[in-house]
Amino acid sequence: MKLTMNILPTIALCLFTFSLAAQANTSIPIEGKWVRMSQTGPVSLEFKNDGTVAVDFNDNQNVDVVTDYKVDKNTVRFDDQEGIMCPESGTYKIIKTDYYLAFDLIDDMCNGRIKMTMGFWTKPNFQDLLEELSQKISISENPDLNLTRARIYLAIGKSKEAKADLDVYIAQYTNDARAYINRAGTRFPADMEGAVSDCNHAIELDPDNKNAWFLRGLARYELGEKEQACADFNRAIELGFSILRIAEKQRCAEIWKE
Repeated sequence: MKLTMNILPTIALCLFTFSLAAQANTSIPIEGKWVRMSQTGPVSLEFKNDGTVAVDFNDNQNVDVVTDYKVDKNTVRFDDQEGIMCPESGTYKIIKTDYYLAFDLIDDMCNGRIKMTMGFWTKPNFQDLLEELSQKISISENPDLNLTRARIYLAIGKSKEAKADLDVYIAQYTNDARAYINRAGTRFPADMEGAVSDCNHAIELDPDNKNAWFLRGLARYELGEKEQACADFNRAIELGFSILRIAEKQRCAEIWKE
């Protein structure tokens, strides 16, 4: 089943990843096809056993980029070999369950790959997975199931549905910083005050989470709080989000000169 077009802001797509505890020391298997909705439409990644991943930007059975990948425990390194993406490698943390796959930035200076890769991915039979989870939720009051369903919704670009499930989860688990970050992303572009509030909670719980600072910076920028936004971007850079020094240079050039 193909994904239905439902374009989300780039930021919301980039920051739905940061969600789970550390994985085991064994390498995480990620072979197979994974899909998501990006800011420009449906995208698929097919990880193959030969160490390559085929990127299809429209999920239309055409390979647009071929990338070498290597998994080491809970990280993956990408090296593009064909296509027009990134000349340098990029490294990401892997988060994987039976329902979704996610990547969180560790080290990458390619903005295009970061936007495409970061976030939640799900399996092509995501509709079956959603139905399975909905059935379980109907007979069990388990907020963890809502969190899992929310992340599939995030992968397929259904932020309204994702937020509803995250509301249920956060009502029970108020100390999960990554869930607040997930919910903040669902608020773009309509509720920037709510996004800032969720990021404030996340930062209180996890002051060194670079994604919370970045997301709050974006929300503050949209609210016209440019100086505070650039301060948040700068803190995210200090915590490892190095690409922001380039990506936000134009918006923050005057402030960062001071």
